[in-house]
Amino acid sequence: MGTSSIAAGTMENPPTLNQLNALILEAKAKQGGDGYAGSAPPSNDEDIGNAGATPQKKSPTLRDQAFKQLLDKISPLTPDQIIEMRKQQDKSQQAVAATPNTPPRPVSSTLTIDLSPGVTPPVIRLSAGFVTSLVFVDSTGQPWPIADYSLGNPKNFNIQWDKKTNTLFIQSTSAYNSANLAIRLATLDTPVMLSLVSGQREVDYRVDLQVQGHGPNALPPIVGDNLPVNNPSLLSVLDGIPPPGSQELEVSGGHGRAWLTGGKLIFRTQLTVLSPAWSASVSSPDGTRVYEMVQTPLILASQNGTPIKIELKGL
Repeated sequence: MGTSSIAAGTMENPPTLNQLNALILEAKAKQGGDGYAGSAPPSNDEDIGNAGATPQKKSPTLRDQAFKQLLDKISPLTPDQIIEMRKQQDKSQQAVAATPNTPPRPVSSTLTIDLSPGVTPPVIRLSAGFVTSLVFVDSTGQPWPIADYSLGNPKNFNIQWDKKTNTLFIQSTSAYNSANLAIRLATLDTPVMLSLVSGQREVDYRVDLQVQGHGPNALPPIVGDNLPVNNPSLLSVLDGIPPPGSQELEVSGGHGRAWLTGGKLIFRTQLTVLSPAWSASVSSPDGTRVYEMVQTPLILASQNGTPIKIELKGL
């Protein structure tokens, strides 16, 4: 039995005594000597020697050389080399997974959809590996169900929709691409058109698309026959950005935030304002509302059907 066959056997099963003896005899034949006092390999007692003898440093025996040769064939790498190899593999995996550019900055925003002819469609910023949610609401902030959609480039963009709600999940499958998207909303004859662009420095995580009009789930008017009116200039306040150059007022009870700007009062809250009458209002799907009204130190609002008074300080 050759050395190669003995090594191959040890990869699957532990080497037998005969296989080890064969390795020893083969090593002895290569060196051209006995290596032992007798014809057979020494026993354990012979290796140890007499108990009373003075221990002496022995040179490697043929058994030791055969064992080392066997280990080299089973595991040719040292433990340090194996650790270094694992480190290099980890660095390679990190390099493969790393993006060549800085990851895009996530953004959540509200956009007003203007269906008038000649208006430029809004742009939705996407990125490969990131999912963007598009939420459609009406002017009262209520969900506007989606009836259908059509994607201009289905090869490089993926859309998920449960065919029941007002939300689309869209993702770019490539780093740099563009397309357009047409959405048909329930009871709305005019489709909503959007431009899709991937590979930007910012990516839209969530976009609330507020369509001017009343959808099937629109809230009824609260004050007389006056309907809430969308004002695009209030959308930044709806996103939590104060009006430029405004003076913030103190709101009692922590029922919202208020600013004084341009002779008007801007009030952001999750309550329904009953008085005074507002000139413009926008809403988000989570129930947050922004009202534009005349200057007043006192606001009457509805909280879960109960009227409450809100005082403003700093006027």
